[in-house]
Amino acid sequence: MSKAVKENENGMGMLEGEEMVTIRLFKDNERYKDDVFVAINGRSFQIKRGESVQVPKCVADVLEQSMDQDAATAKLMDRESAGYRAQADKLGL
Repeated sequence: MSKAVKENENGMGMLEGEEMVTIRLFKDNERYKDDVFVAINGRSFQIKRGESVQVPKCVADVLEQSMDQDAATAKLMDRESAGYRAQADKLGL
């Protein structure tokens, strides 16, 4: 297993025959610098940012769903902010 993906303390990382995919998590020197922790059904993974690593497909799926949810949340916040701003403008605030 790559040093960029660590198994949990129980050694429950990759399973025999499990589909693996390569991912690379964005890294910068500010908000996105720390490793990413993912836990699925009692298995946990610590994924190093900025390196291409092999992970089980279920881990990649969880990370993709998390990014999709972050994007949906940002879109909702923008829409609600615009609505509040429009209402404040109507009230002259």
